[in-house]
Amino acid sequence: MPPIKSHPYTPQSADGGINVRHIFKLDNDSHALWLSHRDGRDWLDVGGKQHMVAITPTEGSGHRLIVDGAATEAMIAVDGNTVFVHLDGRHWELRYLEPIALYASDADASIENVALAPMPGVVVAVNVVAGADVSRGDTLLVIESMKLETAIKAWRDGTVEHVHVIEGRTFERSAALVTFAPEKKS
Repeated sequence: MPPIKSHPYTPQSADGGINVRHIFKLDNDSHALWLSHRDGRDWLDVGGKQHMVAITPTEGSGHRLIVDGAATEAMIAVDGNTVFVHLDGRHWELRYLEPIALYASDADASIENVALAPMPGVVVAVNVVAGADVSRGDTLLVIESMKLETAIKAWRDGTVEHVHVIEGRTFERSAALVTFAPEKKS
């Protein structure tokens, strides 16, 4: 796997490594995985357990998948957001889920229910949790970009369905920060 390039807004883990969350769908189940790069190596966090991982090309169209030092041959193909893996006589199809599409597609949710980052930056403070009732104008969280702090405020009354970031986490422009539960129809 080629090294991940870092830039000022790439999320950093506590030990200074790059830390990026990915959500994949496998057999109709969603799985959140954290990929980090530190000390010149790639790490995959699955359910809180870290595994050193690497993918190297082999002759022809194959790849060598190395997990925690154990290598195996694999065929890996990528088509858009879908990754096809043939390994040890078995085949898997993983589909990368775009965060905005993932949270906006839940139960009548729409992009109007998601607070998006207006610019890349870092989370300075998180003032709400999932399930919290908020009023229009309440400060949901505070972000910092280029040494300027910005309060992300509730744009309507509602209930927080999901907080996508934690204090200290960096994010890109247009990243989902907070999702509100869909408004109840009267």
